[in-house]
Amino acid sequence: MTDNKKSWFKQFWPWFLIALPMVAVVGSINLFITAVDNKPDMVVDDYYAKGKAINNDFALLKEAKKQNISASITQHNKELLIDLQGVADKSSISFSLYHATLAKRDITQMLTADASGRYHFESDQDLTGKWKLRIEPFDKSWRLQKTVNLPTATINL
Repeated sequence: MTDNKKSWFKQFWPWFLIALPMVAVVGSINLFITAVDNKPDMVVDDYYAKGKAINNDFALLKEAKKQNISASITQHNKELLIDLQGVADKSSISFSLYHATLAKRDITQMLTADASGRYHFESDQDLTGKWKLRIEPFDKSWRLQKTVNLPTATINL
């Protein structure tokens, strides 16, 4: 007598039942790798130190207001032209753009004035989206900053 029954590994249902948990395992490994590679940039470890730094920032902003320092920034594609008012010497400035959510896109650069007293900043990347713009002198005695949406024609700080 011959038995027409197939072995268990030749049937559909055992493999279907094995595949369901395997899909869940592969998906969870993929999710874990994605979570490790894309850590959030906005989480701060030391809130106390960050709070003290924010208070220092306010003092620098007040100093710029006290000295009547302002800036006018004009955007042309990937170039920003910066005009500083209220600054006697046209020494180097630190120009920073901090992206709202992606720390990898943050830019900090030292700029020097040209013969007309303007500062030129050129970027390799597209300057679109929400940014925190910050200008400081080399000695960090004052600070101008503003949150802006780029592209825009003119920004006043």
